[in-house]
Amino acid sequence: MPEDGGLYEFVHISEIASTTRDLMSLNLKHRTQLGGRSEGVHSRSDQQVEHIVLQQARDFVGRAREGFMLSVRQSDVPTRGELRYLLERVLLDWSSFSRELGLEEAHTSADELSSAETLRLVRRQLLAFGMAATALGALPRTPSEEVTFPYSYGKPPTYCDIPAPSSPAEMLHRLEEVESMLWKLMSMEWQELVNHYYGPLRRTYGFFEANARLAQQEAERFGVKPVRRTLQWPA
Repeated sequence: MPEDGGLYEFVHISEIASTTRDLMSLNLKHRTQLGGRSEGVHSRSDQQVEHIVLQQARDFVGRAREGFMLSVRQSDVPTRGELRYLLERVLLDWSSFSRELGLEEAHTSADELSSAETLRLVRRQLLAFGMAATALGALPRTPSEEVTFPYSYGKPPTYCDIPAPSSPAEMLHRLEEVESMLWKLMSMEWQELVNHYYGPLRRTYGFFEANARLAQQEAERFGVKPVRRTLQWPA
């Protein structure tokens, strides 16, 4: 893998975040309204572009969750209850985790990952987690003029009511919430999501907005093409 492979992965993640944010903004603006009635359409499997974009977003968040599992340490966990929760959720599930890492048959499979490939996969997971964690930490501090969620109640709009995760359990919960919401975005009607999942929908939108915003800030510093700005939809 070339030395700038991490940079390419950063650009890839930033494009996923920006595209997902734009897709959500477009659908919320043109398919929903506050207090609107659901049309009862529960599947959008025929909309292949949406499915591809949202699947890429799920892959990114899945890698971030795997990176979290690689990063967490017992010393980071403040209480026994939280440690038990994490052990039940991820740390004891080594068989599943090793399959996700591609290490389960490292000594017997003819197609086993080489050490370099394993390190490349781990680096991608840690980079995804680093970007996700940074975005969740920065989300409450997003300037009001850069908040684009269509149904913000605050005037001016803000994400300051969405706290940054303060413990490993909270971090895992937030990542899993985004994963769950992306699944719902792939399988449910947008109006139904606004009506019944407003909080998780807003936090998920904010997560990708914060990722896109931070990536745009860093793109020029890295000397790469800046991430495109939010699409402007007609009023």
